Amino acid sequence: MADERSHAIKFDVGDGQLNITSQAAEVGEAGELLPIDYAGPAITTGFNAQYLLDFFGVAQSDVINFEFKDGNSRAQLKEKGDSDYDFRYIVMPMRL
Repeated sequence: MADERSHAIKFDVGDGQLNITSQAAEVGEAGELLPIDYAGPAITTGFNAQYLLDFFGVAQSDVINFEFKDGNSRAQLKEKGDSDYDFRYIVMPMRL
């Protein structure tokens, strides 16, 4: 439910959880809290939801590694597990 023009979504990563939120002026706000395997410092960053959907549309694994250094640096997504092919997807964060 991201804004149709920017497709911006916000990630708040904390100890063991990921809170994904978005806003659209015409529709309202949405959020989802997901359990994750993470035990680092809290990070807030934004992404273009369409770019992430492009990756998830071709990913064959149910488990995805989402690697990033901080909220302003590029992120790397890759499938975890045994697959016939190994690919990595790099996505840059958005300013929110």
